[in-house]
Amino acid sequence: MNKQMLKAIIFAGLFAVPFIPFLVYSSFFFPFITTKAFTFRIIVEIVFAAWVILALIDKGCRPKKSPVLYAVAIFLVITGVANIFSVDSVRSFWSNFERMEGFISLLHLGAFFVVISSVFREVDWKRWWNTSLAASTLMVIYVLLQLAGSVTIHQGGVRVDGTFGNATYLAVYMLIHIFIAALFLYRSYKDVAMRWTYGFLIIGQAIILYNTATRGAILGLLGGLIVVALLNLKNREDRLVRLASLSLFAGLVVLIGGFFLLKDTDFVRESPVLSRFSSITTEELKSGGRSFVWPMAIEGFKERPLLGWGQENFIYVFQENYVPEMYRLEPWFDRAHNAYLDWLVGAGLLGALSYLSLYIITLYLVWRSKNDFSHIERSILTGLLAAYFFHNFFVFDHLVSYILFFSLLSYVHFRNADKPLWTKPIGEFYAQRIALPLIGIFLVLSLYFVNIKPIIGNSFLIEGLKSIQLQEFEKAGTNFKKAYYTSTLGRQEVVQHTSVNSIVIFQSSLSLEKKNEFYAFVKSAVIKEAEDYPVDAKVQLMAGSFLSSTGAFDEALFYLERARELMPGKQQIYFEIANVYINNGNDQAAIDTLQYVGEISPDHRQEMEEYIRRIRNGEI
Repeated sequence: MNKQMLKAIIFAGLFAVPFIPFLVYSSFFFPFITTKAFTFRIIVEIVFAAWVILALIDKGCRPKKSPVLYAVAIFLVITGVANIFSVDSVRSFWSNFERMEGFISLLHLGAFFVVISSVFREVDWKRWWNTSLAASTLMVIYVLLQLAGSVTIHQGGVRVDGTFGNATYLAVYMLIHIFIAALFLYRSYKDVAMRWTYGFLIIGQAIILYNTATRGAILGLLGGLIVVALLNLKNREDRLVRLASLSLFAGLVVLIGGFFLLKDTDFVRESPVLSRFSSITTEELKSGGRSFVWPMAIEGFKERPLLGWGQENFIYVFQENYVPEMYRLEPWFDRAHNAYLDWLVGAGLLGALSYLSLYIITLYLVWRSKNDFSHIERSILTGLLAAYFFHNFFVFDHLVSYILFFSLLSYVHFRNADKPLWTKPIGEFYAQRIALPLIGIFLVLSLYFVNIKPIIGNSFLIEGLKSIQLQEFEKAGTNFKKAYYTSTLGRQEVVQHTSVNSIVIFQSSLSLEKKNEFYAFVKSAVIKEAEDYPVDAKVQLMAGSFLSSTGAFDEALFYLERARELMPGKQQIYFEIANVYINNGNDQAAIDTLQYVGEISPDHRQEMEEYIRRIRNGEI
């Protein structure tokens, strides 16, 4: 391969990345997440392999030294070590279909950072950021169609979600692009056509952000704009910028003050967006999910302060600190809904500090005199970091926000990069005859095990679920089996959905032989999962529920008791235990169990008394 061909492959892949947010393949399980994640991973693996060959023969495309590069490397190393010693290292590495994160995603983001920061020059960055802005323009148009009712809002309600399936994910996408558009608005200010183009784009992005009704992102935007305005009140480079900043600051003060004056009016209360801000009260904060999971995260950090629990293991912190009052909220939390607390839990103090260092070092490099950023450019980039930083107090990162964040890190690294990490020449013979075949083999293996097998497993799972709906029960059982045996990624989700839907198959018109065969498979898979994850209350509950539903009451009670020991405040576990006792003819044990639920969960007391009355009267 020659340099031009390698560069063509790399650039084609990198310039495809901004369009990943549009990818949604309905034949995937969790299509809004998995479609984007698998595509990103495949692109990165291909361009990284091409880049390694290119870097060997072209020293101009090798990584350059900079504090950002070192910070990213340290962050990845610390997180990797934390995952090795995590509670569940397999989950920490692979994650699941619902999230598609874990260390495997961080490795791809690190590879993306290295490639894009090594091969891009300023003109390439300009084109890439403008490509991303063009993609965001298409997203604005798509979401406007959602607002007009021509396109469905996927998560329901009035909060637009674009092709993300989640309003919060769309919000941070728009938030970051607003500041990028502002950066290029300033840079092209003398070009009237481009000035109006960027200006209208910012207005459109702001409208979309507003209609996501995502409080953290909207407040982040306001805070970021205040930072930009304050930093430019003493801008010595441009008097007009100072005046514009003063006007912006005054306008934001009036906007915020006006909201507080009008927050109790019908106009605000009837607005689906503004009402989310006016309804914020002390009582709401106390009863909201974050009021429970944030203290949980802190307790989890105290228990494992240095390297944490490993990525994707917040579920263990949740079950250990669960309190019955949480029954009104989500049944299972796998995130603290605060990026910084998530890193404290996932990688401990070392991991959280290394994550924060990405912001601090980037901010330092933006303002140091060595680079060519103007004062206004520095203030816009600072505003972006401030807005994103504030937004992450209330949510966790996802793939697209990670891509944009690592792109920003790469750009700042590029503007501050020094000498290449190594300059020693590599002969064409070694590159072509040795490195190229080895990298080719590695690429094939990576594509197969990291992407192709999980994609096939994911497809089998969704086909199994579709077959259930179509009442093609034999086909459903076959697909569930194939999904289970095909991929490690998502296996727990496969077992969960297989066990839940197995009852429908058992009650179908399938032959007894087929039912017994499928039952043997599901029981084996459920028990193996429970034994592989003995300290996961959710898995133990899943095993107990399945065994109870199929009449294996003694075995069910074994796993349900495990779940109860791991999560003694979870009402759902006691309901399952009581159900086993009732089916076993042990009414008194069921009554004792339900009475205990009433004691630990006063809100359920009346309901439990009614159940107990029905048991005693023989109605259950």
